[in-house]
Amino acid sequence: MRREIYAFCLLVMPPAALCGDVLAQTKPDEVKLFVPAYFYPAGEGLKEWDKLIAAAKEVPIVAIANPATGPGERLDPNYVEVISRASKAGVKVIGYVSTEYAKRSIEQVKADIDRWCQFYPAVEGIFFDEQTGDASRLERYRAAFDYARRKIKGAFVASNPGVPCDAAYFAGSCPDAICVFEHHEGYDRFAPAAGWGDAERRRSAALPYDTRDAQQMSERLRRAVDLHLGYFYATDDNGVNPWDRLPTYWDNEVAAVREVNGVRRK
Repeated sequence: MRREIYAFCLLVMPPAALCGDVLAQTKPDEVKLFVPAYFYPAGEGLKEWDKLIAAAKEVPIVAIANPATGPGERLDPNYVEVISRASKAGVKVIGYVSTEYAKRSIEQVKADIDRWCQFYPAVEGIFFDEQTGDASRLERYRAAFDYARRKIKGAFVASNPGVPCDAAYFAGSCPDAICVFEHHEGYDRFAPAAGWGDAERRRSAALPYDTRDAQQMSERLRRAVDLHLGYFYATDDNGVNPWDRLPTYWDNEVAAVREVNGVRRK
């Protein structure tokens, strides 16, 4: 999930029995924040994690942890602590695994999943980045999805092809969520494919980065709601990596999602 990648992806969900039952337990009209939390949990980065964790009291959050383009080669105590704390607070933390558009072998991908489970047992799923869009590697990806679910009970499996993916990915063993939009432009013209039903849209994520201010974020969130998309996250980051911090309007974004979900402070 990098700035230069045009991630216009599709998501279609088969029944929960095939793709896991995590999403089946959520409210059908609920918008969830889908946050690439690629800030290191120390210093200023830990403050970002603290804000993200605090927001879990207000809205549902899926956060992608990424110590070193994956779990890394050794355990990092800072990540052990923050993932455990986030999970206890209600954040669904999933681990980043790159597939490099199928250039990495299934053995390498499985090894990353194994290290996630070994180093960070509080992780609740896997995010497979850089997935191929065509079906030529379909069985390899299904093997990876299945392996994650065998290793992590109730695993939330997400995926990011980066291009419109083949419909074959949407049947049988498939991800629980796939990004349908990840870019810095074009979101205001974006619309799901005509054939998508409500179930497909509710399990879709839109991540329009370089969203300039809280007003535009709110407008883009409303568009996601109007399109019945289930996941959303906007950031104003203009740096090399749009995911290296939360947006300056983070509190506004949490409040906006809380509002569209019909949740009020007690």
